[in-house]
Amino acid sequence: MGIKKNFLYNLFLTLSNYITGLIVFPYISRVFGVSNVGIVGFVDNTINYFILFATMGIGTIGAREIARVKANSNNLNSVFNSLLALSSFFLVIVVMTYFLLIYSVPNFFQYKNLFLIGSAKLVFTVYSIEWFYRGIENFKFISIRNGAVKFVYLILIFLFVNNESDVEVYFFITVLSVIVSSLINLWYSRRFVSFSFKNISVTPFIKQVLYIGSYSLLTSMYTTFNIMYLGFVSDSTEVGYYWTALKVYTIILGFYTAFTGVMMPRMSGLVVRMELDKFEELIRKSFDLLLSFVLPIIIASTILAPEIIFLLSGAGYEGAITPMQIVMPLLLVVGIAQVIAIQVLMPLKHDSQILKASIIGAVIGVLGNLILVPKYESVGTACVLLFTETVVTAYYVIYSHKHKVISYSFEMLKKHLVVLLPYVIVNVILNTLFSSSVITIIIALTINGVIFFLSHLFYIKNEFVYKYIMELMGKIKILLINK
Repeated sequence: MGIKKNFLYNLFLTLSNYITGLIVFPYISRVFGVSNVGIVGFVDNTINYFILFATMGIGTIGAREIARVKANSNNLNSVFNSLLALSSFFLVIVVMTYFLLIYSVPNFFQYKNLFLIGSAKLVFTVYSIEWFYRGIENFKFISIRNGAVKFVYLILIFLFVNNESDVEVYFFITVLSVIVSSLINLWYSRRFVSFSFKNISVTPFIKQVLYIGSYSLLTSMYTTFNIMYLGFVSDSTEVGYYWTALKVYTIILGFYTAFTGVMMPRMSGLVVRMELDKFEELIRKSFDLLLSFVLPIIIASTILAPEIIFLLSGAGYEGAITPMQIVMPLLLVVGIAQVIAIQVLMPLKHDSQILKASIIGAVIGVLGNLILVPKYESVGTACVLLFTETVVTAYYVIYSHKHKVISYSFEMLKKHLVVLLPYVIVNVILNTLFSSSVITIIIALTINGVIFFLSHLFYIKNEFVYKYIMELMGKIKILLINK
């Protein structure tokens, strides 16, 4: 299946997750209030932290290794079962630690019921084997499955979550969606592999797991640990502010993650076949696509942050505005890091450099949290995240430039920066012109879309975007002629 179809399926997969979030989050924000939203964010984020220990980067390693052996059924079975066995080993250790901490740490014990419900998410996320389907590039199945599960999930949320006392009901339904998705994944995988204890060999993956797993854990010290730490030194309201700001950021970032998720197994395949010219061409397209979409979004979302927060969460979340404005530049910073780390360094197996970058990030992240978060709370957490991610990305850029891993034309970057001025002017005017958040955002989307269309059609002419603009115009022209 081609990159275009894979990207569209993965985009659908990502969009179904984030559109569900766009529907559910405004609803629960108004039903629960900022304090209960903070509690849910604290518990869910803590569980995600344990999931990182249970998976140890196998999601990334699995997609890469499955992509390398998918043409050979025997090797495919061996790699699949070996990685599943390794996941099970880590899971047993993590689950025991998880229950021990729930009953021994006061900050966890006060939300014991939520953590007990969440234990099922911990287990079934490990066995979701999304990495397998990404490795064989079967994005069609996981996107359709995800869309169906999310549709049922939405119905259940609106049926059974109606007041602020339904926090546990909401979390149970959320975890249930993970369980169902994982069971479907396991059942369908039998079409491609067979579950067996034969030919299991975890030794070839130990080094990779130590590198990528350590990378995931170290990265979590400034991406996942920060919310848990904020919950320890502050209250659920501040967690609610930060979690709200982060939700908006992750929803937007998801659009680009859909692309990088498709590209990584494809890039690994190109490296194996030594098709380095195609490899470099796809990297260039990735950077151009990133700049085309992310820079205008950063400008618009930062300026219109008050309207976006109010539209998504309602009154009482004004404290989330500043953290959101601080984290939005991460769309560019993290986008660049994803291209270099996920699409370049991982397929080329420069895992040691990814580990070094994560160590730097972990040290800065932990120190930053200890210094800033107790005093500045959600704003301090946002600042630490922005600074740490920027340093890590700078390391990737310096390394890739020094070792000539990738090259990029700065002429295209100049063009993207030039066209930012109209976005700034338009969004500043809209921010002061209308009192209604809904009207402001609708008009902003329309005008920003027109600026994007015209700038790419007549000035930037990004290959990827320009191609589809011209195709769209051609179809419109045909429709008009036929009429």
